[in-house]
Amino acid sequence: MTYPFIDGLLPSTEEDLRMFDECYSQAVSLSAAFKNIDDTPKYVSWDAELETWLRHRAALIDEDGRAEYLPWRLYESLGLQWLDGYNYTQKTGDCCSMGHKNSLKRSNLTNAKRTGRTVPEIAASMTYAIARGNGRVNFGSGLNLNPMGKWAAQKGNFLTADFGSYDTGSYTRKYQAGSGQDKNALKHQSVILFLPAASFDHTFLMCSAGVGINMGTGTYPTGSSVNGEGFGVASSWKNGGHAMAFVATMVSPSGRRYIYLENSHGNRYAADRYNNQRQSGCWIDETAFKKIAASGFRYGTWYGNIGELGEKVA
Repeated sequence: MTYPFIDGLLPSTEEDLRMFDECYSQAVSLSAAFKNIDDTPKYVSWDAELETWLRHRAALIDEDGRAEYLPWRLYESLGLQWLDGYNYTQKTGDCCSMGHKNSLKRSNLTNAKRTGRTVPEIAASMTYAIARGNGRVNFGSGLNLNPMGKWAAQKGNFLTADFGSYDTGSYTRKYQAGSGQDKNALKHQSVILFLPAASFDHTFLMCSAGVGINMGTGTYPTGSSVNGEGFGVASSWKNGGHAMAFVATMVSPSGRRYIYLENSHGNRYAADRYNNQRQSGCWIDETAFKKIAASGFRYGTWYGNIGELGEKVA
């Protein structure tokens, strides 16, 4: 089966850059963000405190066993049966919502494993539509990362339970402003952790801590092949503005560092040592990362994405 390449990530406009400046002016340290328990948007700046927390979390995951924290394995071990399953293919140019959804899913799965709380299934394309309209519903193809991060922190993340299975047009037709849909979204706001640069080291550290990153690039992998270390690595590429998510890391026996890149173009990537079936993403080493990161933050600032969870599991 072939899947479409649908690119919908837009370069930053002056308005997008002003929006980022507005959000970043509100950024605080991680501890301050989590002490603030009201529904105000929460943006976190990269500082020594955040790095210490990320390293601590990474060490805990290493101790437990990093392979067991791969997001698709957590989905299975937590016994989740989402309406849309673990991952699904985008139908329109809403890749920005897909990168957001996959990064949030990664963080939520990690936190659920460590806290015993339930993982909400997110209908990210609804927040995407509101982000496109800067507060009003305006679904269509194309968005920048900056408004996506802003509105996920401000409006929250809508629940699939309130909208049904993935259908972008249906989402917007079902939306009722001021209803329980909005109230539920607000219970699941994103805490946005801004990366200081599109660097391998910053990305590796955040993903090693089990935090997913919504990212954008002008060049991305469309296929993979298994290398001598058993990792499915990028083997074919396409140019085009596209959002995806970095969601996991692994260090090979030789010491080479890899970051897992999850896409929304279907299971077009090869099976490998950590996934015995065709999959929705592939592993990126430092060389491939440079290719992806060559656009920098042209399509908006990359951000780590942590969500509020549900109730404690009995």
